Amino acid sequence: MAIKLSQKGWNNVLIFSCMFMILLFNYTNNMLMTNDEDQVAKPLVAQEQLIQAIDFNGIEIQRLGANWRVLSKFPTVQVEQPEQLIAEWKQRPLQTLSNSPMLMDTVKSMPVVVWIAGQEEGAVYEFFIDDSEKSVYIKDHQNDTWFVHDYAQLHVLIPHQLL
Repeated sequence: MAIKLSQKGWNNVLIFSCMFMILLFNYTNNMLMTNDEDQVAKPLVAQEQLIQAIDFNGIEIQRLGANWRVLSKFPTVQVEQPEQLIAEWKQRPLQTLSNSPMLMDTVKSMPVVVWIAGQEEGAVYEFFIDDSEKSVYIKDHQNDTWFVHDYAQLHVLIPHQLL
């Protein structure tokens, strides 16, 4: 059984075949050439940077010499070991994402401002927490970088009273 097409029909077959091959080559090139250096694990704040304060939108941890002071708008909130919380911001490696994640409607947003010595403006990190999906994404607005964080370990970066 032979396929009989007119010249116009065969031209269309060739055009669609070429388009398919271009898409196939483009897709496989993107798969093979993904840069794993973009998806490295790194902390939110570099180890060499000196954190002066972190404002959790209601709870602020400020440096006082070698110690830390906790200021809270909530009278019942107590932050135990603020130095441990600050250390986690500088030490906990988080996986970076090469693209922005797809966020659901159930996501709640929590901005956190980190004041670093020598910088005029605070660095804004926005936490996108989805309790139903058990996912946490963090956007570093200063560097336009996305991070993914373990939902169960969120309390190491944000006081558990705010969660």
